[in-house]
Amino acid sequence: MRLLERMRKDWFMIGIVLAIAGAKLEPSIGVNGGPLKPEITVSYIAVATIFFNSGLSLKTELLT
Repeated sequence: MRLLERMRKDWFMIGIVLAIAGAKLEPSIGVNGGPLKPEITVSYIAVATIFFNSGLSLKTELLT
């Protein structure tokens, strides 16, 4: 049960390690023109998502 608690606590770090391991095992997924289309995803969708999340974190008192 202690391992499960630790995994719940460190879920983000585990996800990062799994993403890096997946990229190391199959790098062709993330190349330009690949299935993830990083030339579109990174330049448009990722930037928009970052700004959207930053806006959501603002306090409503600051917006009014």
